[in-house]
Amino acid sequence: MEDIQPILKELGAKNALEIELDENRAATLELADGRVMLLQERADLNELDFVATLGPVPDELRAEVFTRLLAANFYWQETFGATISWNAELEEAVIIYPLALAGADPKSIEAIFARFLDLQAAWAGRLAAMIADAQADEAEDGGNLFDVRV
Repeated sequence: MEDIQPILKELGAKNALEIELDENRAATLELADGRVMLLQERADLNELDFVATLGPVPDELRAEVFTRLLAANFYWQETFGATISWNAELEEAVIIYPLALAGADPKSIEAIFARFLDLQAAWAGRLAAMIADAQADEAEDGGNLFDVRV
């Protein structure tokens, strides 16, 4: 694909978004529901990455929650080709979907965009549930790492 920008502008116009890649070939989109996502063209790989945050994970729950996220990420079984990872700078879990641009057209990019937004919403909800479960487990255990009785 030669230039993704015209397709992104068309996609933006259909979805009431202004999508303009900057000098780094990236665009940050603020959606009507308050979510933020990043589109990043990676010309060296001929792909467009869809990136969105899922939310923070409290320090004391990271080991348990990260284990669950890694299990879901295994061979992309529960992520439909996207990757869940940790953005240390933002201290938030993120979901990333790389779209190969070879053979992509406006219709396929629009379909992936819509599916990615659904996937991000589903995983943000799932992450919140994982955190709530981990907090309940911690409260049930009394918050102690070791069950020591004197």
